[in-house]
Amino acid sequence: MKKTNSFKNTIALKRGLYSVVLSVIFIVVIVALTVLSTVFAEKYPLDIDLTTNKQHSISDQNFDYIKNVGQKIDVYVTLKETEYSSATGTTADLGYIAASQHFVDYNSANLQYYTQSVELLKKYQSYNSNISVSFIDTYDSKTREITDKFTDFSWTIGDILVASTFTLDGKEVTRRTVVPFKETYTLEDLSGMAEQIAGNPMYQLYGYTATSGQGYGYFITENKIEDVLSSAIYKVTSPDTPLFLVPTAISSEGDVSEVLQNMLEVNNFAVEYNSDMLSILLAPENHKKYAGIILANCKADITADERAIIEDFLDNDGNKEKSLFYFAGVNTVKLTNLCGLLGDWGIGFESGILYETDDGFHASGEPTMIVLESAESDITKSADSLGKFYAGSNMVYMKQLWQDSTTATYIRETEALMNTGSFGMTTVMPPDADVKEWSVPSDAQKDKFVVALLSQDTKTVENKFKTSYIVAFASSEMISEDFSNNNFGNLNLVLDTFNEATGNTESPFNFVPKKIETQSYRASVTAAKTTAIKWIFMGAVPVILVGVGIFIWIWRRRK
Repeated sequence: MKKTNSFKNTIALKRGLYSVVLSVIFIVVIVALTVLSTVFAEKYPLDIDLTTNKQHSISDQNFDYIKNVGQKIDVYVTLKETEYSSATGTTADLGYIAASQHFVDYNSANLQYYTQSVELLKKYQSYNSNISVSFIDTYDSKTREITDKFTDFSWTIGDILVASTFTLDGKEVTRRTVVPFKETYTLEDLSGMAEQIAGNPMYQLYGYTATSGQGYGYFITENKIEDVLSSAIYKVTSPDTPLFLVPTAISSEGDVSEVLQNMLEVNNFAVEYNSDMLSILLAPENHKKYAGIILANCKADITADERAIIEDFLDNDGNKEKSLFYFAGVNTVKLTNLCGLLGDWGIGFESGILYETDDGFHASGEPTMIVLESAESDITKSADSLGKFYAGSNMVYMKQLWQDSTTATYIRETEALMNTGSFGMTTVMPPDADVKEWSVPSDAQKDKFVVALLSQDTKTVENKFKTSYIVAFASSEMISEDFSNNNFGNLNLVLDTFNEATGNTESPFNFVPKKIETQSYRASVTAAKTTAIKWIFMGAVPVILVGVGIFIWIWRRRK
């Protein structure tokens, strides 16, 4: 009997010991998970984004760039967080500031974009500890030390100040730039109200304005915060800014579209307009100053001497690494010296305007406004990955003269970047014809035409390949306002070629602007609800599990 009781007690002791051990392990695991959850939640804040286009999330391409930024970046938003997101309802809010500066209406649709910007801004520092994002009160005397460092810039309340200090060639350098809040958003007159105001002087008596596409009646349609902020970060961390010359005696300032210039400047390129003779601007001692030349819709031809000067610039004393970008005008074929220069690089032009005979590949009633397709070059893969449309209008007849050419003086190769999009159904219309009156002759030659070409001249210098480029597009209108909205990838493709020509192939840009669609689940997930969800899973659930474990342990002890 004693042996039996002893045996039962031993079994009960073992069971109790196992229960205690398992309970302890269970509690330790739960506590460890809670601690780890807290740590990870601080480092990687909880975010729920169930919108179809991930409008509240950083794009994958930008995420890859942000996480690899190796330099210390300070980002200062010149408003308190609640003021930028327009949550306080005071005149200090960005919504009121934007309206008072006649930028855009103060309404709930526009305010959503300011809140979206705050959410995206905070993700930058959560993804990389080198990036610090601070919302500052510019009226606080403590922030003067920050803002005084940006006195060389013209900035206003709501703008974003970006700075980085790093070592370059053994010296400490500091780079700064400003992201104006007005460049962070795309506006449209969706209601027609702005156009009505602009056409009625009586509205001016009441303080309404619709000047330069801004003011009452305008709605924000895109958020470009990723584009402009990552571009600013790249600008302050890049060792240099490639400078492109526009010789206005040949290509007037107005022919280089504003959208192209803005795209270049936001992506760490600079553009200089100068009317001086090329012989002065491109003298050998100035070769180092310029990365390249831009010519667009040229009204005048270059001289024979200027042609030789440009060739000398592109050769750069055998060191190459220079470029020429040409956006053709309808009279290109008449510019004999310029066509001769381009022809030496395998880029030819003939008389005529491209005319699309397939109705499915041109704009309705406008057969010279043609849908294009990428040639899927390695150079344009960044733009191609966005899945946007390409298009152009009034494109001249351009030809790829050869794919590679070897002479006594150079070894050059050409590559098609973009073609007409139909299945060989494009033809050529005489340049002086009326597009609405002209009809396609029965014997007209129809083909697929190249509309963007890249030619490269490569040389080995000290066991390294050095390359100069000429990039030509069949129309200057391909970079106009008509093809710069979110549906078209023209500017993205052009940016890829600028990056290639300057050796900037690791550029992080070509981000898709964020649109806030109609109603979505994400709109109902507020900061308060996100916090509640976080503490439910990080606090309440672990405590409940521990309580259940203790109850089971006590219950088994009494059994």
